[in-house]
Amino acid sequence: MRMRHEYLSTRPVDLYSMHLFELVATQGGFTRAAELAGISQSAVTRQIQGMEHRLGVTLLERTTRRVTLTEAGYALLAEARQLNGALETGLRRFREEHVDAAKTVRVGFSRSVGLASLPGILLPFHRNSPEVRMQVSHEAGSGLLTALLDHRLDIAILTAPEKINAALQVQHSFADEFELIVGAQATLPPGPPPWPAATLQAWLDRQTWMHLSQQSHTGQKLAGWLKEQHYPHTPAMELDNFEILIQLVAMGLGASWVPRRALAAYPRKKALQRVPLPRRFERQIVMVTRRTHTLPKHIQDLIEGVLFS
Repeated sequence: MRMRHEYLSTRPVDLYSMHLFELVATQGGFTRAAELAGISQSAVTRQIQGMEHRLGVTLLERTTRRVTLTEAGYALLAEARQLNGALETGLRRFREEHVDAAKTVRVGFSRSVGLASLPGILLPFHRNSPEVRMQVSHEAGSGLLTALLDHRLDIAILTAPEKINAALQVQHSFADEFELIVGAQATLPPGPPPWPAATLQAWLDRQTWMHLSQQSHTGQKLAGWLKEQHYPHTPAMELDNFEILIQLVAMGLGASWVPRRALAAYPRKKALQRVPLPRRFERQIVMVTRRTHTLPKHIQDLIEGVLFS
């Protein structure tokens, strides 16, 4: 017991100081951090200076206008986010299970997944568990995985990444097939499909292409697949939203590859033509959670209620 007490009195950081450090780092200064913490700016400054002294490193570079993180500061911020997030998540689940607080599930969708997939994922759960609150966000896939690790999300839904952190786990996966579309006014290759390879290639080369941005994982995979098929892969326009891509194709601005589910949700189907091809691009959509022995029941219910596989 004596050794344990000695550790408590000499450890360089505690949960309170880690919370204050995260506030200063994310808010970019001591003034706003102090306001959010409800204490004086000088008290926040003393806490951070004490951490730096005990750790033996500089965490923040201070100027008259702003505060920036050092390399050590960035490393500690990653740890602080996960530690503070884990504590917040643990207390939230404790209140849900033992203090009769309303249950909440926080779901993040990648921008490249497309809004058309939301009903098949969220509606069954909402119908069966209307008492559970849902917080839904829409951001880049890489940000979703970071948010999972930081305990800011319970479930992330995104295109399957090449690698996944060992602290995360894929809970569900389903295929997402793409279609090539053009506007209703566009002229298709002559004759009935399937067309000769040379005829199809000449027609593809004449199109104006609009692709999903290659800043997304799906955009990169699609560009690689198009190159492998010897299909045109240099777009005239890049966007980060399939719903907008479909609208622009319907206006006659070009051709694009979009998920079949996104087309099913588009109301003006007569404004589009689907181009039958011998091969289609396909990606995998995954539902990812933090790796744990037991998921809370309401989170497990959402995963098991997905309508497609």
